[in-house]
Amino acid sequence: MSLELSFTGRIKSRKRMVEKIAEIAERYPCEVYADQEDNIIVALCPTGEIIFHITEGGFLQKGKVEGHFQSTPAGPGFHKAAVDFIDALKIDGLIYEDDTEYAANRDFTKLCRNHFYRWLETLVERVRQTDANSPVLVCWSTGQYQPDVHDAKIVTPTGLWDISALCQLVKAKGIETFADRFFIWPHEQQDATFYRNCALKTLWEDCYYAPSGRSETDEKNNKEVIGNLEKAYSLAPLLPLPYDSYCEICHLDGKKPIIPETAIRMDDKYQPGFRKGLVKETIGRLTLTIPGSYIRHFEYNNNDWPITIWSDTSSGSSVWRLTMFELDKEVEKPALDDKEHLYREEFDVENGKALLTVNQCQEGGDDFFMAVCNIVSGTSYYLITISYTRQDEFDDIRKLLLQITT
Repeated sequence: MSLELSFTGRIKSRKRMVEKIAEIAERYPCEVYADQEDNIIVALCPTGEIIFHITEGGFLQKGKVEGHFQSTPAGPGFHKAAVDFIDALKIDGLIYEDDTEYAANRDFTKLCRNHFYRWLETLVERVRQTDANSPVLVCWSTGQYQPDVHDAKIVTPTGLWDISALCQLVKAKGIETFADRFFIWPHEQQDATFYRNCALKTLWEDCYYAPSGRSETDEKNNKEVIGNLEKAYSLAPLLPLPYDSYCEICHLDGKKPIIPETAIRMDDKYQPGFRKGLVKETIGRLTLTIPGSYIRHFEYNNNDWPITIWSDTSSGSSVWRLTMFELDKEVEKPALDDKEHLYREEFDVENGKALLTVNQCQEGGDDFFMAVCNIVSGTSYYLITISYTRQDEFDDIRKLLLQITT
């Protein structure tokens, strides 16, 4: 369930179309890049991207451009800005197919009232009717981590709410109140609410809550939060802000807060930061639970097998490594070896079997422990190794391994 727009038109050449996109993009604070399929992506705001697919024409024939965007959860402000961006390209024979009809009538009030508010009301009603005892993820991108959230809550890129409390809020104060918190770009302009909600999206979904010096990603996230909240405060000093989170991120960035303590604080029940807790990461068919502060990256072994690695270099944490293999036939359980181990345990995982062993190791004069978990599920074989320095870390590591599903 989403609000979408698609468009088609004719062009003289791909090169000229790409140049025009870059030219128009200079008028916006946006990012332009190409994806793996050579589409051109214009990101006007967090979660708000226009995708252009450009086809070169043949002899004496014009080329073709087609594209689309999804407006939720970015919001009505993004929808309008995206249409304005496409208009500015002056594409020949431009045809819109717009769920909201905004491209035809250009009425922003109707866009909000008749489409985005109704869409959000429908969403709240559907969530209410589910009578869920578990969290409901809304507008959450597939392929990324999932927050380790429990009970009847609604999880979104900009916040976390109890389902019952959210329904009461909408009933008491109307859908517009929730829209101003849910949509990143709820109004026509990039106003204070826009900048605050951009910061909330980063705080809730993206931020690792680690020092800026740990990685480029941490520095980018931290500085975006600080810059957006300070911009929001400068535009509207009375707008409620996540002030405690702002001070925390300033500390992580080594920056002195400039928003005064007299700033109005948001009264949300939950503090931002899905990555402050555990998260679920899925690689292939295997899902494991790890601390949200761990950054994921990839390496290759000598046989060019990809290895997924999770670690937090700022805290001296354990380092997790996962390698996947596909076997020629199904295996019932991992094979036992005759070696001596400090610890050995066999256990079931969902749809599979696992063998966990622990040994003490030494490298470069440093002592550490190595937990090795072999998992088989059908024809899939997973090798997980966790290196750690303190023996008392093992219990927490084992608890996380027992939560694995395949």
